[in-house]
Parts: sequence; structure tokens; C-alpha cells
Amino acid sequence: MRRLAGYLGAVLLAGCATAVPPVPTIAAVQTRPTSSLADVQVVTSPGGIAAWLVSESFVPIIAMEWTWRGGAAVEPADKRGVGWLLAYMMNEGAGDMDTSAYGALMDDLNLKFACGSWMDWTNCGMTTLKATANESFDMVRQAFSDLRLDDEPFERAKRELIVGLESDETSPKTVASKAMNEALIPRHPYARNATEATVKTITRSDVRQLMSQLMTKDKLLVVVVGDITAEELKPKLDEVFGSLPATSTLPVLTDAVPQPAPAAPILEELSQPQTLIAFSGPGIRRQDPDFYAAYVLNYILGGGGFSSRLTDDIREKRGLTYGVGTGLSIQPHFWRWTGSSSTMNDKANEVVGLIRENIARLGKEGPTQQELADAKAYITGAFPLAFDSNTKIAENLLGFRQDGLPADYVELRNAYFEGVTLEEVKRVATTYMRPENFTFVMVGKPTD
Repeated sequence: MRRLAGYLGAVLLAGCATAVPPVPTIAAVQTRPTSSLADVQVVTSPGGIAAWLVSESFVPIIAMEWTWRGGAAVEPADKRGVGWLLAYMMNEGAGDMDTSAYGALMDDLNLKFACGSWMDWTNCGMTTLKATANESFDMVRQAFSDLRLDDEPFERAKRELIVGLESDETSPKTVASKAMNEALIPRHPYARNATEATVKTITRSDVRQLMSQLMTKDKLLVVVVGDITAEELKPKLDEVFGSLPATSTLPVLTDAVPQPAPAAPILEELSQPQTLIAFSGPGIRRQDPDFYAAYVLNYILGGGGFSSRLTDDIREKRGLTYGVGTGLSIQPHFWRWTGSSSTMNDKANEVVGLIRENIARLGKEGPTQQELADAKAYITGAFPLAFDSNTKIAENLLGFRQDGLPADYVELRNAYFEGVTLEEVKRVATTYMRPENFTFVMVGKPTD
């Protein structure tokens, strides 16, 4: 299954695509090289490629997820979309196999291999049976050592991207995201978007150039989970990634400095029966000591689904929406408190007002002790559900690597949340829950 991402996807907290130093450790807990929950080993190949490995032979399947630091934000301004095309082409033929032959062999091997382009990262993943692992690893090797970039799939990829961009023009979420970026960080690379004009100028040489700059050993992070031992994995890492350049230079991104929030919501008119409401306020870095208190606070505000204040007030009490939620967006150069909801056009302004009221109330009063206890119980209790398959384990561990966390973070993680106090959450609420600092965007046809 191909995984192709646009430029405006939200960064999910479970596997935040950020590159930051490790969080402060809990004094009473010593960092260990493996975790009792996920048994994470740090494996280094003879060629110096490091990977996190969870070796488990119960199911004869191997999942590998890997990523490079660098995504759409480092693309040349006049070649926006080139990273998307590179990701698309990674399973469209290699070596002596064209698109059809490569895809047929993937099917024969029960191999799933695809890549995706995000704002700050370029990700790939594969899943293979143990019995066909050697052949599957070799197919991926060929994608990196001898990518074809044939005319037909390359032109098809460009057409698909252009069609997707045209569709985005009527996508409420995309329209809202673009409007938010234009209001907050209009000149930052995070606010740049691919267009039909930029895509049409991209050549296969541009794709190869980006590949040589982006897919290098020094920017590579790898996680492997499944029926493979450390000794079996070591030579495979060199086999798959050995042809990559050792290093390269990419544009250096600076932190985005957001504009002040406008007093009134930004309106983007779009003919539809409902209005999408997006909101964004100052957030917190992943490595900030207050991150865990902020995470708990976010659960209480709108991150807890049916257990959040916004849901209780706007959905359950008043019936104004089917859903409202919030999250912490922690991109390396732009960290925000974000949220969204949808409602009938004639209720949009009322919902915006209620969101502001709930943010203000939480900022002034803070949460209750019971809210804190409920949030911590859910956050810690639900955590193991993220590890119920090889692929989920690999994806989540890769997210931890992107966050700069240690190999034993799986074991340490819940202790960070259990240590959060009510005083800490109230202090964070006072700092961040200020409605005047939130920018609102409405997409639709809101009426008074």
C-alpha cells in the first residue's frame, strides 16, 4: 500500500515528527539499554548503521520503519512537490524491473514497501514474511541503489499530484491549514505549498538530486520489529542502506516566529452545509520540562475525546457538533496548541465563542484533581494499545527516535505522566490557556 502524504498533515503526538534532545530523565530511574515492555535493543551494523530492534519470533513477520531528517520544508521553492514525487517513485521500479515487474514481485513475496513525504521527515516502511525476507530486503536495496524513474510512472505521479492539489482547493481542512499558515507564518518554509506550476517544472534529475541530498546515512533512523535477530539484522542494514551517501548538506531551517493572533476569526468562504473551525495558539517544545503537564492539560481540554471539557460543553451539553478536539503540534521549528471542530453554518460563531470561553476558564481556574487523575489514568493505561502489532511497535518506536528519546523510553514514559502534579498543570494552564492568543479560522458559510 502506497503511503503518500501532502504538505499539511498534522503531526501526531504518538509519534511526533520532531528532532529534539532527550527529555529530562526522572532522577529515580536509571536509563537502561533495553526495555522490559518492548525489549528494545540498539543494534549497529558493521558499516555503522544503527537501528532499534525488537526481536520477536512468535509471528514470522518482520516490520522495518525508517526515516530521514528532512522533508517538504527543505525543497527548493521553485520545485515544491519534488519530495512527494520521490516518495511515490520508490516502489515504481528498480534495477532490471519496471513498475509492473517490481509490483508483481512485491505481490509474490507478500512484501509491503512504500514511502511518504512529510514536512520535516521522509519516511519509508516495509513488512515482509520471514520466509521471504532475504528477497524482500534485496528489493528494497535495489530501490536505493538502482532506482529507475521511468517515464510512464514519473509522468503519472506528476498528474496524480496535480489532481490532488486541485482537490485540496475544496478540502476544508487544507483550506483552513493554508489560511492558518498564511496568517501566522507567511514567509516560513512551513507555509510553502506545491502548485501545478512548481510540479510541472520538476524533472527526474531534480528527484535524483533530492534523493542524494536527503537519503543519506547520517540522517537515517531505523526501527525493526519481528522475527529477526540482531546478528541477522546487522548485515541486512548494510545491504539495504550501504549504497546511500554518507552525508550531504540541506538548507538550514530557522524557527518560525508567529504573527499575533487577530481578534476576529479569519473567514475562508466555501459552499458547504457546515463550517469547519480551526484554532491555534502558542504551544510547547517537546523537550520542555513542562511538556508532560501540557500533554495532560491538553487531554482535559480537548484531547480526551468524549472525556474532554470541550466535548462535554459543546457536543454533550449543547449538541452543537459531532466532534471537537485539540492536540499539541510539535514540529521542530513551530510548536502550537491546535484544535478543530465542525458545526452548522448558523452555529459557527457560537461554537467559536464557547471554545474561547472554555480556554479562558481552564486558564483561570485550572483543572480539578479528579480531572487530573482521570487524564493520567487514561494516558498511562491506554499506552500499551500502541504496541499490539509489529507495524504499530515499529511506527511508535520510530516516532520516539524522531523525538530524540532513549531506547528505554517505552519503560520510562508512564512515570513521567504519573509524576505530573496539579500545581504543574495549573501553572501550564495559566501560561497557555489564553484565548486572546489563539487564531481562529472558519471555512464555510458561517452566518450570525
